[in-house]
Amino acid sequence: MTTAPDAPSDAGHGGDLTTVLRDHPGEHDVDLPALATAVELLGECVAACRACADACLDEEMVADLVACIRTDLTCADVCATTAAVLVRRPTDPGLVRSLVEACIAACGACATECERHAGMHEHCRACAEVCRRCERACRDLLAALA
Repeated sequence: MTTAPDAPSDAGHGGDLTTVLRDHPGEHDVDLPALATAVELLGECVAACRACADACLDEEMVADLVACIRTDLTCADVCATTAAVLVRRPTDPGLVRSLVEACIAACGACATECERHAGMHEHCRACAEVCRRCERACRDLLAALA
């Protein structure tokens, strides 16, 4: 199989988020692998929370899942906003810390709520796992920012 002459090549390039962040012309005063991991998991958390909320809406006992749906949607919004700001490499360390702390709180609350329903709903179990991973990645990033 041959590659078209004008096709992009990944040879010699990481092609991952760490590479994109590293090649940013701004200052590099943050642990780039920790930043990239957090941003990637923030995106995964957004998708998992939105999918969980949507799945909850289709459950027969949807009224019992109202808190879960709201928590899912709040977590998704907080994580999406934080990821969007983090990839812009803001220069205000206080703002970055506040956003990451908000993600830790949102992910923890969402995971706790989803864990309450994990025995009955696989989507809640899976969402809780993603939220816990994201929470850990945000804690790691916060420690790297200190």
